[in-house]
Amino acid sequence: MPGIRLHPNYHGYTLDDPDFARLLRSAAGRGLAVQLALKMEDDRVQHPLLRVPPVDATSLPVLAAEIPGLRLMILNGPRPLSKDAIDRASAAGIGFDIAMQEGITGVAKLAEQVGIERVSFGSHFPFFTWDSSWLKVAESGLEKPAERAILSGNAERWISKR
Repeated sequence: MPGIRLHPNYHGYTLDDPDFARLLRSAAGRGLAVQLALKMEDDRVQHPLLRVPPVDATSLPVLAAEIPGLRLMILNGPRPLSKDAIDRASAAGIGFDIAMQEGITGVAKLAEQVGIERVSFGSHFPFFTWDSSWLKVAESGLEKPAERAILSGNAERWISKR
């Protein structure tokens, strides 16, 4: 994939770090896609002595909106973002994968909130089984064109933009 994947909470920086903003600007200038993982595992399964908190992405929508041509996708979210933060992120052009989307018809609810074009299939494999994410899409009751967009079309369009 012509891009980079970032794990700030494991690499020891915050999204308010000026170097992070420079990295996003540089990636956008080079036509690279950027995936930002908010977490690697569900907080509920972390040992109390080995907790890694999710990335605080509160400032991300404002920063993303300031960078022309940025292709940014949030992985393993949208939780822990608030509904308002998800709306701001979507308005700033940020996309979302579904790997950690939970709840009955959760994928359809996310697509309704942010727009179908902002939702892409993600499995978080090998931490989760691929089938789990596929079933999230299948059980969401989406029309076939929306299902196809999430399973492949949105990611293909997102990757090929330059």
